[in-house]
Order: sequence, then structure tokens, then C-alpha cells
Amino acid sequence: MLRLIAAIASLLAVLLIQIRGSEILNDAHIYRSFASNEIVPDVVDEAPDCWLRVAYKSGREAEGGNRLTPTQTRTVPSLSFNTNERSFYTLLMIDPDTPSRDDPRDREFVHWVVGNIQGNDLDRAETLVEYVGAVPPKGSGMHRFVFLLYEHENRLNFTTEVRLSNRCRNPRRYFSTRNFAQKYGLTNLWAGNFFQAQYDDYVAQLQGQLSECTEYISRSEWPEEWNRVRRLSAP
Repeated sequence: MLRLIAAIASLLAVLLIQIRGSEILNDAHIYRSFASNEIVPDVVDEAPDCWLRVAYKSGREAEGGNRLTPTQTRTVPSLSFNTNERSFYTLLMIDPDTPSRDDPRDREFVHWVVGNIQGNDLDRAETLVEYVGAVPPKGSGMHRFVFLLYEHENRLNFTTEVRLSNRCRNPRRYFSTRNFAQKYGLTNLWAGNFFQAQYDDYVAQLQGQLSECTEYISRSEWPEEWNRVRRLSAP
């Protein structure tokens, strides 16, 4: 009898988790989630219309602000979203809480940029900034890691954009989602998602991988807004 009760309790717990997960990723809740976690207005002015599915090889997914670890998010995630056949999409992943949410003076740190996606095929799209997982500094508390997917009708010209390797730290800091969106006329925020993470031991390994490696930048002209911030922050 005790085993039966325990089995029933375990099953109910699994069902509750599944129900909770489906509630989190219900499109009707996306506005409240982005606002209550202050992604609106810290990063964007309005929430997207629907959730972007973000799944990691660790078996974990972004679920509207759930807590993951840098270890769980170390590999490039798979994405899925509803698409229009004739549209293109551009993806941003950023951390607005650098070096911390209480003191975001380096806002934003860009983790991933992929342009001109068609369908759900990222392999055939243009990767401008290679993926780097969550890298919150030790003692900096919880960070938000935000995925934003913009829809646009025509293929965009990214020939003047910086290309960054996954071993390059600069100029990932001081990125501006709003400036990037304005530069390319990205007005339709199609989908989004986010998770939260704080330091674990994998961060030290990832930090050792990153360097001020300008040799990985394929364009000599940095975006002017990044140059301006770098000049202002220079010692």
C-alpha cells in the first residue's frame, strides 16, 4: 500500500511539472513573464507574441525565467518556432545583467547572433556572433539570458557587421538590442524566451576560453555605437 501511495504521489508530481511547464510556455503568459522579470523595459519595449522553444543537450529548456546552470547551457541549443515560409528571421541572445543585475554598467553582453534564418534551419543562416553559454561572474548573483527572434520580409545585408568567434570576448560587451534592431529595421519581435543562471564551476573554464582576441574579428570597422562606448569607458 505504501509503495502504491508513493508511486501515485510520484506520478502526480510529474504531471504537475508537465502542467506547470505548459503553463509557462503558454503564449498568453509571455507578456506577463517579460514584464515581471523586467525584460520589458530593460531590453525591449514590448514582449514578443509567442515563445521561442530553446532546448539544450543537457535535457533542460528555457521556460520563461526558470533557473538553469552554466554547465547545463554550455552547448549550442536547438530552437524551434512557427515560421512563415516567405519570411527571414534574426536571432539575438543577450545578458543584460553585466557585470550584475544591480550594476549593469556593461549592458548588454551578446552571446549569440544569427541572421537571415529561414524555417528553423540555423545551419544555413549567417552566424555573426558564435554561441557562448552563460558566463555570470562569481558573486554577481542571478543573470537573465534572453533570446529574441525578429521576423523580417527580406534578406538583410550584414556585410559590415563584426563576426565573433566563440573564443572572443570583445566586443561582446556594450551591445544594444535596441540599436541593433533600429539599424536593421527589425520591428517585428516574433518570438522570445529566457532563463536565469548564476555562477558555477564551468564558468571559470569558459572564462579561460575567452580573450580580447581581435584576430577573430573579420571586419576592421566596429559598429560606431560600440566604438563610442569603448572610448567612454577607456581608462
